[in-house]
Amino acid sequence: MIVASFFAPRHDQWGADYLALLRLLDKSCRRFGLDHLCISDRDLKVVDTLVCKLPDNLMLAILDGQKQCLEWTQEPVLFVGADCLIAKDPRAINGGDLTITTSDTFGDCRMNTGAIWCHNPARCVPIWRAAVDAQPEQWGDDQIALYEAVNASGASFQEVPAETANWAPDDVSDNAGMPTVVHFRGTRKAWMAEWARRWMQLT
Repeated sequence: MIVASFFAPRHDQWGADYLALLRLLDKSCRRFGLDHLCISDRDLKVVDTLVCKLPDNLMLAILDGQKQCLEWTQEPVLFVGADCLIAKDPRAINGGDLTITTSDTFGDCRMNTGAIWCHNPARCVPIWRAAVDAQPEQWGDDQIALYEAVNASGASFQEVPAETANWAPDDVSDNAGMPTVVHFRGTRKAWMAEWARRWMQLT
């Protein structure tokens, strides 16, 4: 399994040091013997990088980069954000062509793209192609486009609870139940490194 993150510098509303976050993600992957690469439009140097030609719009860049990754690899892929850590072996989650994480607590889309397991990359390529063709451009519309493409695809997929597979701590003192993927959404990025030191002894 490859863990594939994404970072292609665009306008960032969070002011995060994504290269530092990617190094932490890389270390968390290595604990489980997992290869990690970051999808980008340039060689990031600090982690292995899959360099792709990407559109300027961030939502389209994420989906297009992930599509190119699926076209490139024959191994199962776990897509995560640059603002994520691997806290449990993700290979324990398997089933069908694709596994997504969902929760009814999300206000914009039931699916959250902080963690997506593509067990069969070749079967997943058309899903990502359809999401790119939908041309999502506004923040968060990539999730909606991808979720609609998954549901329309006819591919074999399963939903797992985001609360156990892809969840965000409330603060540094909250271990979030140590989900498979710990997701530092939004302003949580500012204390991801402190959380990693406290709960995973990662520096």
